[in-house]
Amino acid sequence: MAILSAIRPGGEGAETVRGLLTVAGRSVAALQLDLALRLGCERIVCLAEDLNEGILPLLHRAEEGGASFHALSSARSLSGLVRAQDELFLFAEGVVPDPLVVGELLGERQGIVALPADPGIEAGFERIDRDHAWAGVARLPGATVERLVEMPFEVDAVPALLRVGLQTGTRLIPLPPSLLADRRWALLCNDEQARAFESGWLNRRAALSSFAAPAYAVADRLARTLAPDILARRGRAALPVVGGFVGLGAALAAGWWEIPALAFGSAAIGAFLLRVGETVAAFLNEGGQSGVIMRAARAVPRLAIDATVLALIGMLAPSGEITGWLFAGIALLLALRVAERSPVEAFSQASSDRTILAFVLALCAIVDQILVGIQMLVLALLAVLYLIGARWRITGS
Repeated sequence: MAILSAIRPGGEGAETVRGLLTVAGRSVAALQLDLALRLGCERIVCLAEDLNEGILPLLHRAEEGGASFHALSSARSLSGLVRAQDELFLFAEGVVPDPLVVGELLGERQGIVALPADPGIEAGFERIDRDHAWAGVARLPGATVERLVEMPFEVDAVPALLRVGLQTGTRLIPLPPSLLADRRWALLCNDEQARAFESGWLNRRAALSSFAAPAYAVADRLARTLAPDILARRGRAALPVVGGFVGLGAALAAGWWEIPALAFGSAAIGAFLLRVGETVAAFLNEGGQSGVIMRAARAVPRLAIDATVLALIGMLAPSGEITGWLFAGIALLLALRVAERSPVEAFSQASSDRTILAFVLALCAIVDQILVGIQMLVLALLAVLYLIGARWRITGS
């Protein structure tokens, strides 16, 4: 069972409570709820004044995750929901913890996650003794709730349960303060803090391409700009990928009708949209998917783009010259794959930008020099690879 809350105002004069401050389009309480579901919680309790428009999405998300949801306005009501044998996950209002770290610290044992007092208090966390501040997450026995009936009716449930846990000897589990500096763990009290944390939260999930790969750099930044809205409505996350594959399909159709410039131009648009979709997928990944799955998710669109480019080269080749054109196309794609593994990062990133490749081929198609353009690209790539290899042999760096 998990207890979260959305009651305390998010700063002086703020209309949004701390628990409903948004990070990348989702409320803090929603992020806590997702973590609770990952930890195996079957019941979610949210302390709130009423079941308003900020709380209703939590109800729907809990039901989607197979858990029951209860919105309570009084701490006393908890006693009827919690059994002594229950395990109770407690979240401070406004805390956004790292899901993987919480799983490591509390996945198999009870405890109160604590920071050293000085960095913890500086970050806004509550002091619990001379040397420690509560990091905002705890796992307590269900019997803790029984003590609430001895307290005043208007008691704040989360701090009260924390105090009971401390008094009954629940052990402290240390949290490295470096997580605060890395913005992997934070207590958000207002919109300004939420925006600052959001920036780091998104940057950890996807490294934006440099402008050595100009089209991919623009695609990454477009995905970064759209991320809060897409993450708030996850059904939209597939739209860039769908658009990308539609673009590749349009490219093949244009190639079939022998319209080369339109074919490669459509491939460029498809590659751009697929890159946007890849970056959005990285933002959506919160550590729950394995590295193998994420690598596969990245590899499939890239293979589709390369296959489309090669198919277009074969479709647009003059009669009787298909073999030579396909050989040139394969040589180009292989050279690009080798270049992507270059130790020179700028060259590596530039070689990965399939949008620019398709755009260059579209320009070559306009002047009716597709094969010449492919051959020149292959020679340029091989020359740069040779120079890089020679430099490494001479300098060793």
